[in-house]
Amino acid sequence: MNGSVAIVGYMGCGKTTLGRILARTLKCEFVDLDRAVVKTAGKGIPEIFAGHGEEHFRDLEHEALLDALEGRTPSVVACGGGVVVRPENRALLRDVTTVFLREDLDVLYERTRGPGRPLRAASREEFELRYGERLPLYREVADLEVDAEGRTPTQVAEEVLGCLSKR
Repeated sequence: MNGSVAIVGYMGCGKTTLGRILARTLKCEFVDLDRAVVKTAGKGIPEIFAGHGEEHFRDLEHEALLDALEGRTPSVVACGGGVVVRPENRALLRDVTTVFLREDLDVLYERTRGPGRPLRAASREEFELRYGERLPLYREVADLEVDAEGRTPTQVAEEVLGCLSKR
């Protein structure tokens, strides 16, 4: 593998799980972008949204993405579900190998229930609308699109690793 690998996809698709497996297998650093933002801000994502709004969160997310991708050593970066909404982030992602991890919408909706997901949406319709808006952006930056539906994280990781070895 040359350079870093970024994983994008909608909330709840398994980016962090896949990222950890890939980083362990590739023997490189793993960066969970949401955790990097939380560490920098000193507060959780719901608190960032409540106290400062989405725009501030996106600013922090952009800085974390820059730090993760411009490091001296290759890393595997699990991006937040909305990282692709900013054009400057999409530009950064196009410069590294980017994997779009797809999952069934029903599965995503069920996985993201709870207060820790400020952009989960108030309704199923909002959730689907946001997914529909982001889908072309995920595809725009993706070098590789992988379907996780009905597969274990290990099976997904094996497919990704196979594709990475051919690059």
